[in-house]
Amino acid sequence: MSADFIALDWGTTSFRAYRVAADGHVLDTIAATEGILAVKDGLFEEALEALIGAWDVKLPVLAAGMITSRQGWIELPYLPCPASAADLARALHMHTTLSGRRIAFATGLSYRAPDGMPDVMRSEETQVFGSLDMGISHFVTPGTHSKWITTEGDRLVHYATYVTGEVFAALKDHTILGRLMAPGPDDDEAFATGVRAALDDPAGFLHRIFSARSLGLFGELAPEAISSYLSGQVIGTEVAHAIRDNPHDAEYAVLASPGIGGRYVKAIEIAGLKVRYGDPQAIVKGLAIIARKAGII
Repeated sequence: MSADFIALDWGTTSFRAYRVAADGHVLDTIAATEGILAVKDGLFEEALEALIGAWDVKLPVLAAGMITSRQGWIELPYLPCPASAADLARALHMHTTLSGRRIAFATGLSYRAPDGMPDVMRSEETQVFGSLDMGISHFVTPGTHSKWITTEGDRLVHYATYVTGEVFAALKDHTILGRLMAPGPDDDEAFATGVRAALDDPAGFLHRIFSARSLGLFGELAPEAISSYLSGQVIGTEVAHAIRDNPHDAEYAVLASPGIGGRYVKAIEIAGLKVRYGDPQAIVKGLAIIARKAGII
C-alpha cells in the first residue's frame, strides 16, 4: 500500500469508519448507529462530516455497503457473479464532496440461483475479497441478512442470503414468543438445543419455534434462556438449509465479531462442518485491495 486512506462500511442501520495507515494498520475507528436509514433528507455529506470531520480531508475514502443502494447516497448497479475485486475496481464511482473529500464508492454483486431467484449483496463481497488469503473458498457473513458465499480463485461465484437476523428480531420483539423472555447472558446449552432441533427438522420451523413459548410456560426453559434457544432455532434452520447446497468436507470461515460470529461457529460445528473465524475487519483489507487495483492508493 502506498498511502493512508479512510475505509467506510456504511450499512442500513450502522456506520463504521476506519482510518488506515499505508501499511494496512487501522489507526482509528469510529462506530455509530447512523446507518443510511437514519440520514434525513438525503444529507449524507453532512452526516459523514459530522462523524469523520476531524480526519484529514485529503485522505482518499473508499466506501462499501448499503450506502450505494437505492436508499443510499449514490445508487450503483450490481455487478453479476462471477466477479473479482478487479471487476469492482473497474466499477468504482468517484465523487468529490463540497468539503473536498474524494470518495470511491464500491458497488455490490448480484447472483441468480438455479431456481431463477435473484439475490443481491453489498459489502459482504468486499469482506470476502479481503479474506481470500485465508486459503479457503467458503465464507459465512452473519448479520441481519446472512450470506453463504463460495469463491473460485479470485472470483466470487455464487452465494445465498438468509434473513436470519431480521427474523429473529421480529420474533423476539413483535410476537408472543418474546413475552416470557428475560434479560440474561447467552445460554450456550439452550442455544445448542435450539440448533439441534432445527438440524433434526428444518422443514418444521413454524411449528418448532412455538416451543420457545411452551417450554417457558411449563417451566422447562428458564426465562433468561429463551432468547438463546430461539436464536439457536433460527440460526440452526439457516445452517440446515445452507449445508444442503454446500460441501460437507470443506472448511468455512465466519466473518463477524466474536458475539454473533461465535454463535455461527458453534452452530456450524454442531452440524459437523469444519469452521474457523475470519478477520472481522476484513472489509478494510478488501477495500484496500480494490483501491490498489484502481490505482487510488
